[in-house]
Amino acid sequence: MIFLLKLDKSMDSELNNQKNDLNEFRAYQARWIVPISRPPIENGIIVVEGEKIIYVDFAENIKGDLTTPPIDLGDVVVFPGFVNVHTHLEHNVFAERPSDFFSYQAALRAYNTDVSEDEKVEITKNNIKECCRFGTIALADFSFEGASSYPLLESYLFARVFHEITGFRGFDAPFILKKHHDKIKNFPTDKKVTRHLTPSSVWSLSPQLFREISVNERHIAIHLNMIEEEKEFILNGCGALKQYLLALEDYDYSWEVPGISPIKYFFNNHFYARHNILIHMVHVDESDIETIKESPSKVNICVCPRSDEALMLGNAPVNMFQKKGLNICMGTESKAIVPDLDIRSEMAKCVDLYGVSPEAALKFATLNGAYAVGFHREVGSLEPGKTAKCLVLKCGNSRLMDPYAAILESTEGIEWLM
Repeated sequence: MIFLLKLDKSMDSELNNQKNDLNEFRAYQARWIVPISRPPIENGIIVVEGEKIIYVDFAENIKGDLTTPPIDLGDVVVFPGFVNVHTHLEHNVFAERPSDFFSYQAALRAYNTDVSEDEKVEITKNNIKECCRFGTIALADFSFEGASSYPLLESYLFARVFHEITGFRGFDAPFILKKHHDKIKNFPTDKKVTRHLTPSSVWSLSPQLFREISVNERHIAIHLNMIEEEKEFILNGCGALKQYLLALEDYDYSWEVPGISPIKYFFNNHFYARHNILIHMVHVDESDIETIKESPSKVNICVCPRSDEALMLGNAPVNMFQKKGLNICMGTESKAIVPDLDIRSEMAKCVDLYGVSPEAALKFATLNGAYAVGFHREVGSLEPGKTAKCLVLKCGNSRLMDPYAAILESTEGIEWLM
């Protein structure tokens, strides 16, 4: 069925051409449309052309302008696809799930040694299918060698692929940079999928690597203030992280102990880029937040509630982030830690752990995430010009008056509108 808006006569010729194109107007009516950028629309209509949204409004405001009735989707909620701001697509479920941070690090090292690049590519392809099943439209992927890059390029996803850089010894910096630059230099130029070098964490990189990355990259995503031991190491130069680096033979004895918090170390030394995603951020105080607020760069906080709980990291101070006006987004982390890549499960855990509203959790998982990864012009909300590849969920009679609760609590499977 073809749906066309009434247009003036001067556009008749163009209209006739459109009728013969695949890019025809189509209209869908739903009990609820949740645009995110504006309040929910009860009994709304969304009009699309090709893969783009061209109009979203109450049915009573637009129905008279349609030449044929819209498709009635029934008692459903229509809302934007999810944005997973932190994941590891090349990770599979580990034989034994890590129970704390250091066991996770050990498991990752073994995994990256034992699993080939070809195997990681296949794992990535399966995880992309899982992302589709759970309604993800855009993501930021942390990659050891970039195995996700080409599978993402072949997918529908908008993505930033971050090559996770480690190396604490300053004299290793040129070799490390060359190795990673060689992997990304021939990657096709593509606005939908981009590749970046990024620091893994403040305790695992030399200042030399930090400076090179911050100067040359516009986007950085870094694990920051994930564990208490990170503070101890940056503040005093001792503790479990120093012992860990020594065991890896990656400690630099010429490193000067900063004597400040990890966040101040990162920002005071201008290790940040123009766009920054700070991941986990469990162990922070108001002084750290003020340091972030004073930065001239764009800063986003990515919370990963299920993995924080699984690794016993503690709870991120989300209420403080909200009060301070920081952009909060959400990620699943790794399937080595959590059972799946379901952002809706992260939303539910976010509500349970942090006490935020379902409405706030949905915004974390959509529009806020789109701003964090820099694809806010394409995804994150239902607005003219953005992708029409959005989500449809049966809401159930008990939740007809609360679309946010329906999205969070419905046991129905998510479907794609397009």
